[in-house]
Formats: sequence, structure tokens, C-alpha cells
Amino acid sequence: MSTENAVLRLSFQAAEDLSNYQYHFVVLDPTTGKIRLPDSKNERALGILQDAPTSGQAGSVMLIGKSKLVAASALGPGTFVKPEYVSAADAGKAEAAVGDGWKLARARVLEPAQAEDELCAVELIGPIPYDPQTPIGRSSVSTINTAGDVAYTAAQLLGGLIIRDPNGANRSDQTPSVAQMAAALAEAGYGGSVAGLSFEFVIRNAADAAETITLTAGSGITISGTASVAQNNSRRFLWVMNDESTATIYSLGAGVH
Repeated sequence: MSTENAVLRLSFQAAEDLSNYQYHFVVLDPTTGKIRLPDSKNERALGILQDAPTSGQAGSVMLIGKSKLVAASALGPGTFVKPEYVSAADAGKAEAAVGDGWKLARARVLEPAQAEDELCAVELIGPIPYDPQTPIGRSSVSTINTAGDVAYTAAQLLGGLIIRDPNGANRSDQTPSVAQMAAALAEAGYGGSVAGLSFEFVIRNAADAAETITLTAGSGITISGTASVAQNNSRRFLWVMNDESTATIYSLGAGVH
């Protein structure tokens, strides 16, 4: 059975009906100063709601201590968790803070949950004072020497740098589809609406002869600007999610390396 040990609980007025959301993460609305469920996956949790207020009533929120928390899935001890966001009515459960989601981690699991909607016990941590939009994260360099055209994965582009040896001829390499990238962004902690999400990546041509790499568009993608990368050049691109089904990749220029 999940247990609690309160260190700091404070009372806040509920901005909406939270009568079905005891032991969920809540956020402090920056406009009203009232508590509500998260509106997206990128909101920081104030703490964990301890009771079940209706709109306008006072709700007790644990900010520091050990609290019960409703899980979004099975969660083991030691897992750092953040607020889940599926929809306006399905938000605030604990989900693992994977990928860039670690930036929004608000608790660490001490006593596990075996399935969704079970209670786990967590130690509240943070919140970390940072801007979720800062371009700081983990990079992963992908080295590709395939003697043929390849299809890049979402993980390779999100890693930030692809070092590509065309290995004997010009190559036309394809981007992942919008659907594949949206799934990868969700796995990294950017769920809900993907509109406006963006990241940069670089393709470096490591050819030992005059061989060119041309980036071609996967499903739902539009490429704006020059898409070719000459021998001994690197080209920088900006991927922008327009909506759930389309994205634009902007060529930002090339340079000799």
C-alpha cells in the first residue's frame, strides 16, 4: 500500500472541477493563480493534489514530501516522473520522464505501481527552474557509410548530427515521415499538440571523392531551400512541425569543414 509523509501542503483555489483528480499532478495557472490540470505535456507541476475540490473550492496540494500519486502506467522504484497529458480530461497522472521529459520531472517513485490508475508513492523533487524551450539537450552522433540511399530515422535526426560517407556515388537519403517524427517526439516527452515544435540537425558529408548527398522528403514533409550537401561540407537544417500531419524542413546554409 502506498504511504505518505507530508512536509509542506498549501491550499489553492481550484480553477476547474477537480473532484475526480485526487492524487494527480496539478499546475498553478499563471494568470489566475488557481490550480488546474496540465494543458500540455510541457507544463511544470506545482505539486500533487491531496483531495477532490470542485471548481472554486480550496484544494490541498503537497509541494514537498512523500505523496500518493496516480500512475499512467506501471512504474518501478527510482523512476523519475512528470505529468502525463493525453487530453483535457485525461491529464496529471504520473508518467516516466524519458528523453527530454526529464526537464519536467517533479517526483521520484519510491513505492511502485503495477498498472495504469494504480497508486504509487513518490518523493517530490524540484521543480527545476529552467525554460523548456532552451535548445539544450543530449546529442547523439550517427555515422552512416552505407553504399546506397538510406532512410534516416527520427532518432538520428533528433540526435543532431549525421556524418555520412556516400561510399562510391551520389546519394539521395530520405527523412522520416511526419508520423514517425511525431511518435519520436511523444516518446521524448513532447506529447499533445506537436504544432510549432522544432529542432535543428546537421548532415556532414565525409566523402573522399566528389559525391553529393541530397536530402529527400518523407511523407508529409516539405523541404525549403537547398537540400544537397557537397563533399567536405556540412549543411544545417531546421525541422518545424506545422501540425499533426505536415512539417517543413528549412535549409539554413552550408559550410566547409
